[in-house]
Amino acid sequence: MLTQSILIGLIASMCGGVFLELYVWVFRNPIVEGLLVGIILGDPMKGALIGATIQLIYMGQITVGGISSFDKCYAGVIATAVTMLSHQSPEVGVTIAVTLGTIGLLASNATMTVNVAFVHMADKYIESGKTKNLWIYNWLLPNLFCVLVYGIPAFIVCYFGASGFENFMNAMPSQISTAMTVIGSVLPALGIGMMFKAVYKKKFFAFAILGFVLVAYLHLDIIACTLVGAAAALLYWTLGLDKLTGGETE
Repeated sequence: MLTQSILIGLIASMCGGVFLELYVWVFRNPIVEGLLVGIILGDPMKGALIGATIQLIYMGQITVGGISSFDKCYAGVIATAVTMLSHQSPEVGVTIAVTLGTIGLLASNATMTVNVAFVHMADKYIESGKTKNLWIYNWLLPNLFCVLVYGIPAFIVCYFGASGFENFMNAMPSQISTAMTVIGSVLPALGIGMMFKAVYKKKFFAFAILGFVLVAYLHLDIIACTLVGAAAALLYWTLGLDKLTGGETE
């Protein structure tokens, strides 16, 4: 468990900051973070399922001015790890992610604040006519701070806190645990609704109805629905329907 906790702490440190620019945009999402945690803990399918469920909550979230309403590392990495180690369902994991994602805002705000000091240190270093060790201020120190506010908390939670949380959940009255499961089941729908509101266009509403029928009544899996959606998009483009509806504003 020590090795697994260290690896999860490393993943949290990398996802919490800008370890590599390309890496950030590809991997710093709950669905991918959940898969990575699942691989470390020996069950990638469960990790990906928990991460994907958490991802649904935040699909409609919009970052304005660099300020987010949650921290992706705490919600994706730490919440998935706690959920798996305490043997909880993805629905309970969603509730955990909302709580940890909000707490993680302290870490993300602290990171942005402290990184300003590193920028000023780099400016003074350049003014002295030196550039050889500029990477220390621009890369090393910010990432070491991410280890402090992301990696260490993730390690502590995984190594010391998971068993305690599992005992707490087992001792919890069934009514409360059921309520957490119900809330966790509703929150992804809320996230999808927020996303739908953001991208809603009246001319595409028929496709939303088609997707609902495929899932709710025909019980097709995600691959089949994706193929149908791809076919609909291809027909929409090849038949020139995008040009016919291009002048519409809704």
